[in-house]
Amino acid sequence: MVRNGDLDQLFLNQLRYRTPWNLFLRRRFGEGSVTVAGDAMHAMGPFIGQGGAAALEDAIVLARCFAETIGGIRIHDRISHKEWRMRIEMAIHKYEKERKMRVVKLSAQTFVIGKILDSSWLPLKLIWIALMVVLFRHPNSHTLYDCGQL
Repeated sequence: MVRNGDLDQLFLNQLRYRTPWNLFLRRRFGEGSVTVAGDAMHAMGPFIGQGGAAALEDAIVLARCFAETIGGIRIHDRISHKEWRMRIEMAIHKYEKERKMRVVKLSAQTFVIGKILDSSWLPLKLIWIALMVVLFRHPNSHTLYDCGQL
């Protein structure tokens, strides 16, 4: 596949880290019937060990949103393409809305921990630690998310 591939069709894009405030201020994570999930939505440092768990949460929430929006429709039901698209967009919008604050909190927590580890100047490190204590009092709060039933 690599040998026979067309080099003109190869695209290299620069990866971009999304800060917690960028995620918070972002209105949508996709457009129309397309969205992002997993690391594409919320790449984070390994400090709280929630990257894979968050991706699984995404899958469960997305599947549940689709089931709630499209679940009663059968393949042979007469439904227009426009109606299908509208329902898919509704499911995706619901998923994005439900996941947004969870993703912001996880990203903020891993960001602050990263800053604590990265700071070599003690007063700055103490500020980051104080912020960690104020924002994330419960040490295991990042693990206490209920995705709901699938």
